Amino acid sequence: MRRVRARALLAATCLAILLVAAPPVASHHPSDLEFIAPDPPEVTAEAWIVYDHTYGQVLAELDADSRRSVASVTKILTALVVLQNVREGDLVTISETAASVGESEIGLVAGEAAWTVEELVAALILRSANDAAVALAQHVGGSVAGFAELMNREATRLGLTDSNFVNPHGLDQTDHYSSARDILRISVAAMENLAFSRIAATRSFSLPPTPEGESRVAVNRNDLLATYPGTLGIKTGYTGRALQTLSAVAERDERRIHVVVLGSQDHFADVTLLLDYAFGGFGPLTLVPATSDPKRPLAGGVAAQPGTDFVVFPDRDEQPPPDPVEPEADEAPATENGAAAADPEAGVPAAPVTQRTERQVELPGIRDALAWVWKYWQGLRGQQ
Repeated sequence: MRRVRARALLAATCLAILLVAAPPVASHHPSDLEFIAPDPPEVTAEAWIVYDHTYGQVLAELDADSRRSVASVTKILTALVVLQNVREGDLVTISETAASVGESEIGLVAGEAAWTVEELVAALILRSANDAAVALAQHVGGSVAGFAELMNREATRLGLTDSNFVNPHGLDQTDHYSSARDILRISVAAMENLAFSRIAATRSFSLPPTPEGESRVAVNRNDLLATYPGTLGIKTGYTGRALQTLSAVAERDERRIHVVVLGSQDHFADVTLLLDYAFGGFGPLTLVPATSDPKRPLAGGVAAQPGTDFVVFPDRDEQPPPDPVEPEADEAPATENGAAAADPEAGVPAAPVTQRTERQVELPGIRDALAWVWKYWQGLRGQQ
């Protein structure tokens, strides 16, 4: 038995030496590297994308640039634009237009005052409240149309190429659309906003009572916060045209993974499979120097070629700030036929984040290797 353990220790030591003697890859910038990975899992979503925020790499994608209805994941951009344009201490009065928007809502009443922006954003993100979306849009943009203009200007700043927004809640309208890749860019930007990331990770939020004194609580519909370890947020959605949509982010072992699924039949199951795929199928040792003839392209048929790797944010320094928006007449959300659109998201089951810095990818050094060997030897001794 001692001889077998001695051989095991020798093998472990040799492995450690090989790791130390391996050609260094720390000189490669993450954008110069590519992943070699197994095929992604089968999911029900019609369009999706998986992004490793830590290494700045798209791991896999399917139809990620197709323009689609995206439902309530629209509210990620709504919240981001609101948080960028409000003043501390702002109070919001509820209009008749906001109170009557219908479908998924928190039950706002026309004439209510003294709602804080934070309370309405919590209702927006956790409860997916359409009435909160319209109230915030009117407060920031003067009207739904004025706020939609702000949304599209922020979309331009983020470098979105397949998006157009005409309302703050995501109810189906012909000219309201986005793509999985664009929703990913919005999600990354939102999660780097400390106020947003804190709200997105909240399980429930107490809101002002109704005028009759009844309590109101926003409970987060993102079930992954309870079921998937490391989940940080961010937003679910559903309409008849968009089907189930979900943007999610989870962090594990110092790696942050974003997943967006659109047109899904089971968004929580799809995202769980794709997160497991990202965390289990990719790691620092799967990074290899990019070549013009890789052994295997990125899973999903997406190859990270030098100079064409995914960029989440364009250079914002060259882009002028948005001009003030002139208030326009309120407009109620509508479908193609002019009728109020349905948002049956209510039927779908229901941390602070610091800005990322680029990292070098390094193999273990001699100290790490010897520490690993010592830990392995101690484990063998404990079994005696």
